[in-house]
Amino acid sequence: MTNRTEIQELPSIAGTDLASASGGMRWEDFRPSQNVEDRRGWTRRQHNAVPPSYLPTPQVGPRTPGDLPSQAGLDDLISSGKKRRR
Repeated sequence: MTNRTEIQELPSIAGTDLASASGGMRWEDFRPSQNVEDRRGWTRRQHNAVPPSYLPTPQVGPRTPGDLPSQAGLDDLISSGKKRRR
């Protein structure tokens, strides 16, 4: 028994229709992010003098055999990465 999914073709868009399209998001009203540093106007020297910020090491929760990361192949990637480091 095979599970087959049919792929439907999307309708093509004429160049004239595409050229007349307008719209989008009003990004002017968005709240500025507090997670970034605004370095506009800084010299290259000032920019390079800033020490890098490091993220904390990720914490791995409890794992069980056959869990979703295992099904996605994470264990295979980790084991193959360890073999290459020898």
